[in-house]
Amino acid sequence: MKTLQILCVLLTLSSVQIYAKTLTLVLSRNVGVMNPQGYAFNEMFAQNMIYEGLVKIDSDGKIIPSLATSWEIKEKGKVYIFHLRKNVRFSNGEIFDAAAAKKNFDSILTNKIRHSWSNLSLLIQDVRIIDDLSLQITLSKPYAPTLTELSLIRPYRFIAPSMIPNDLNLITHNPKEPIGTGPYQLTKTELGKGDTFTKNPHYWDKEHYKGIYFDTIQTKIIIEPNAKLIALKTAQADIIYGSDEIPIEIFKKISQTKEFATYLSPPIATTALVLNPKNEILSSLTMRQALAYGIDKHTLIKAVYGDFQQSADYLFAPNLPYCNVEADFTPLTFVPQKAKELIESLGYTLQNGFYNKNGKNLVLELIYIGNNPAQKAMAEILQQQLKNIGIFLKLTPYEQSIFRNHQAKGTFDISFNETWGIPYEPFIMLNSMRYAGHIDYIVQKFLQSPTKDEIDKEIQAVISLPETQIQKPLKDLLIKLYQTQIYIPLTYQRNKAIARKNIRGVNPDMRHFEIPLWEFYE
Repeated sequence: MKTLQILCVLLTLSSVQIYAKTLTLVLSRNVGVMNPQGYAFNEMFAQNMIYEGLVKIDSDGKIIPSLATSWEIKEKGKVYIFHLRKNVRFSNGEIFDAAAAKKNFDSILTNKIRHSWSNLSLLIQDVRIIDDLSLQITLSKPYAPTLTELSLIRPYRFIAPSMIPNDLNLITHNPKEPIGTGPYQLTKTELGKGDTFTKNPHYWDKEHYKGIYFDTIQTKIIIEPNAKLIALKTAQADIIYGSDEIPIEIFKKISQTKEFATYLSPPIATTALVLNPKNEILSSLTMRQALAYGIDKHTLIKAVYGDFQQSADYLFAPNLPYCNVEADFTPLTFVPQKAKELIESLGYTLQNGFYNKNGKNLVLELIYIGNNPAQKAMAEILQQQLKNIGIFLKLTPYEQSIFRNHQAKGTFDISFNETWGIPYEPFIMLNSMRYAGHIDYIVQKFLQSPTKDEIDKEIQAVISLPETQIQKPLKDLLIKLYQTQIYIPLTYQRNKAIARKNIRGVNPDMRHFEIPLWEFYE
């Protein structure tokens, strides 16, 4: 009898194992420690699977309820009262209520300077519990992007109160465990191999997705692009997702063969060249204008991305809220003769194919991420295009962390950079320009006109305005930034996905850092 019972248990376990549904996602690295307030070594798509905030953005970029079902805005925008969702539990069973939310905000405000790229962290004056399901946030002054910043994947997402250290400091300490209210929980990490996520048994919104199809999300770490594709072909993986996970050449080839399903999002962010005025040559506005005239964006983007992406004329795409300046600003386009005239106006003469001044050739350096195929391809084409106007462009590839370090320190002439997409654009990204460590801060610091102080004051003024008064001041600010020519927008990036054809529900949208794995099914 005992043997029969054991056999029944084994059969039951075997049945569970057989019918557990797993989706395997190819990534280039582990997701990290999953600190809701963490930045480096915390993959945002994974933080978004685990943690939720008061509000979130939908696929159209609009603010919608999340753990708050509704809210009131009072005292001319200084006071927000959030009405919290009933019957929400963290994945360990702890209750989410106003006390849990307040403890998280107390933790965030412990390190408000660390989070100051989000201006909201500096403006929150008080967080108060009204009742079990009502939370009041009071600001020192009205701030139009308040709800937008509360929708961010970090730092305004909630972890179970028991996981917050006694000193509330989640920057000095990582959480004991990454316990959130989101659709999945992190259950296992194998460094260099992958991470395992399982469904949150207490997820409040699972019925909206008909129970959430995949029981387990398994990430598989594969760095080499062709090896990622082999994993799909041999059924070791189900999907590759992300603008930086799939080289464009592979994506183009798979799109043509139709061996797998391919997906493209709408434009999500802008890839641009950033010119550093710290460099003596690039300190001249005339020289920066010459570079803009010397780059044929249409040919460049067509050669690298084919018909999958368009060239960009503006750092912030005109379809973003308040960002359409097309009627008042005309971007510089490809006019190579004009580029040469501007260079010669600075005292350069053409010698052996390159411009020379005081015995020195006109040489600039472009840094890029060495294992990013699109950046490498664009760099090589840019080198040729600038050679055609007498500029020698030295190409220097770096490993990603070293590349970011050069950006943060300003030790470069020209660098690729990417904007952050919705919901960060334009207000949150503009605010970040006021803080050291961001590439925009570095390059703006060396501008002669307008000065960095003038730019920062104008940014501060714009983000402090009520929404009804923002349009014209923001337009004026953007035009002023664009006229400096420290940015040469190249292309509007799109998220890409390649999946086995049995995987359904894949629909990349404008949310740059999200992968809604809970919507996928077979």
